[in-house]
Amino acid sequence: MKVYGYARVSTQEQAEEFDALNQQVARLKAAGATEVLIDIESGRNDERKQYNELLKLVQQNQVDEIIITRVDRLGRSVITIHKAIDVFVKHNVNLRILDAPVDPNSPFGWFSINQMSGLAEFESRLLSQRIRHGNNYFRQQLKYCVPPFGYAKDENQRLTPNNNIHPQSGKSYFELAKIIIDLTLSMRSLKDVCDYIYTEYEIVFSIAGLRDWVKNPALQGHTAYFFRKKKGVNREPIINFNTHEALITAATVEAIQRKLSENKKYRSSATSTRGDYPLAGLIKCAHCSGSMYRNFSRHKTKVEYIRCVNYNKPGKYHCENSKCTRLREIIAQTIATLCENAPHLIEHLETQSTTMQVVNTKDIDKFTNELSVLRGLRSSNPDIMEAIAKIEATINTLSTPTRIVDRDAFENAKRKIAIASQATFWESLDDSELRSALAEFVEKVEVDSSGIITPTFKLPLTLSSMRP
Repeated sequence: MKVYGYARVSTQEQAEEFDALNQQVARLKAAGATEVLIDIESGRNDERKQYNELLKLVQQNQVDEIIITRVDRLGRSVITIHKAIDVFVKHNVNLRILDAPVDPNSPFGWFSINQMSGLAEFESRLLSQRIRHGNNYFRQQLKYCVPPFGYAKDENQRLTPNNNIHPQSGKSYFELAKIIIDLTLSMRSLKDVCDYIYTEYEIVFSIAGLRDWVKNPALQGHTAYFFRKKKGVNREPIINFNTHEALITAATVEAIQRKLSENKKYRSSATSTRGDYPLAGLIKCAHCSGSMYRNFSRHKTKVEYIRCVNYNKPGKYHCENSKCTRLREIIAQTIATLCENAPHLIEHLETQSTTMQVVNTKDIDKFTNELSVLRGLRSSNPDIMEAIAKIEATINTLSTPTRIVDRDAFENAKRKIAIASQATFWESLDDSELRSALAEFVEKVEVDSSGIITPTFKLPLTLSSMRP
């Protein structure tokens, strides 16, 4: 019998500090869940990864029972909860709610779940309203959450110049912020500024962080909210002008923006180098395990090469791997290694294609019900005690997992590996097809500072990996 538990908390704080998640998981396992799926997200978000994975398993008829502690773990919306329960009922999955045992198939159970779902959504809406009122009051008081570099918060949580002394330079943080602005105007690039302030003052800024910092309206003396655009959020920024001492003027910001725009011509490519190319996202640095990005040479041939994303970062984030390895060389060596190791992949596949499953679930359910009836008699009759012992022994025998071989999946994966072992197959693919094909076989490709390329392969449609 496949019994899944589902646990959810809204925040990482609930999971770590209040131990709410561990409590749910412990109760679900004690109730008989063999596997527990966990989400740390709001119940109002229907895109929860493990929640949707649970629905997918139900639709594939891989679940017999689902256990939750409360109905609001499924969601904080009446519609979301009812959609989930409809899927459970349609696929004959039993839903067990530990804090409120109800049968969703019965009219009374449906009514009870409807009430609990409505209460869950009511609590969520009430909490959202309280948070909204609190945030509006926070903004009306011109309070600030995290002050930008050079500023601090006063006793009213408003922005004020940070006059604390920086230990390495003996200057205040506000004075250092002015120095960084001057350097941004005088130096050639933001990377040069980041390197200089780290070397001189041990102040760490990333290039993107420095770019965002100079654009922050707080530096012009304004307290602003929602000025950063977020994907899927269309909200007008709220700007309160001249609320504190300014670090820079609007003219200075415009001068910096013009300088950054002019610097684009020094880049090797005016367009983004991220995106659709073979092995995208799979090439890793062997030294820091960070990602490696694609770039183009400045020569007219525009040769593609790969470099560690952490090489240009300052201080403790810096990686020593300065090697620029040609992308086509990495692809060619990965394919050659895959063709060479295809026989070993097939051997590995044979050991991974079998699973252990309990196949007599219906008989187990039947004997379990009989056992419950006999135990409910609470009799000391020797015949009844002997019958209980025999049924328990039968259940234990039937519960022994049986080795199951998925022949279709095995043959399908074996056929894919056989095709991938032929060099002519790879030569016939364009870049888009090559990316899809490699993604099915390659888990990652590590490149070190000597240019040594080490691919790690995975079996098609499995999580099992093998390193040649």
